[in-house]
Amino acid sequence: MDSMKRTLRSKVLSKTAAVGLALACAGCVLHVNRNLAPPTGFAYSPGAAADPVFSYEPSGSVQLSEPTDSTRTHDIVGLSFPSSGRNGHPQNLVEGQYFRSRDSGAKKLVVVMPIWGTSSYPPAKISSGYARRAGKDTQVIWIYGTAPLFPWDELSTVQTEAEFVAMAHDSAERYRASVVDMRRLIDWAETRPEIDASRIGFVGFSMSALVTATLLGNEPRVKAAVLMMGAANYADIFATCHDRAGEVRDHVIKTFGWSLDQYREFFRGIFGPADPTKFGGHYAPEKILMIDAMFDDCMPESSRAALWEVAGHPKRITMLYKHRTSFYSLTPLGLNFTRRKIYHFLDDALDQETTVDRPAG
Repeated sequence: MDSMKRTLRSKVLSKTAAVGLALACAGCVLHVNRNLAPPTGFAYSPGAAADPVFSYEPSGSVQLSEPTDSTRTHDIVGLSFPSSGRNGHPQNLVEGQYFRSRDSGAKKLVVVMPIWGTSSYPPAKISSGYARRAGKDTQVIWIYGTAPLFPWDELSTVQTEAEFVAMAHDSAERYRASVVDMRRLIDWAETRPEIDASRIGFVGFSMSALVTATLLGNEPRVKAAVLMMGAANYADIFATCHDRAGEVRDHVIKTFGWSLDQYREFFRGIFGPADPTKFGGHYAPEKILMIDAMFDDCMPESSRAALWEVAGHPKRITMLYKHRTSFYSLTPLGLNFTRRKIYHFLDDALDQETTVDRPAG
């Protein structure tokens, strides 16, 4: 009887503690802030040249539609231009939505990248929300992501090894084209009287955070960037990520007899040229806000730490959740926590008079 009472008392205390924790966390989003000085020996080389893999010849022009809608501060305009390579779009186009200020004069530009082939909620909310928040003093471009960089369903069911290898190389080409296309978009922005090309920022989520990290390593004209759920050491991501990427890995190992090391080295070979670790010295930490997840089940800690190191210890907000659940922090369910952090960072980093304070080295 005493044993039963102790067990019951223990269960009651456990439940009480759980309820207490839930109440204590009500109204907060669990996270850790990190804002350290750059690593010893870190140096930023602002004039660093782009890697030849991401070089290009200027070609094609950006087409703008007539306004399809408007807000109090912006006209909403369709945007499209031919991709520099094979990007997976049926017409090989880059498409997006341009929130063009209705006020005259050159404004800062924020380019919001997609989550290719999955949810449009994060980029849609950041695009429309920041345009509304910043008002007439900003231009915003939301790049659509209707065609995935990685056709996960096809990759996880492909019947032959040769087909898998060809599809993986095609995905690498889509990635490369996405980086180059954003460099070309910056070219276009420099020609526009309504855009202040010295104040261009990018926001990337998950896969597009990887693309944005590669872009930053090759494009010094980007003044600010938010990398949400990104990382470096891409081969390790492919070797450990769960969900659909894990289904592809399991299929290849089971069907074609590859080892995990063979799988990792294959992706190191085709994605190594895009890895941020290759671009040491190309990142200015004050330009970057990094948001990651402590319990990320796609981006391993070693890869997230590698990005933080090569980028010189930019401001880092680590959510105490998994990869997907961390995105709830962009929504009312997560009190719009990271959305507000992104907005504040862009305000500070792209303001003409403000510089980001950092601790002494």
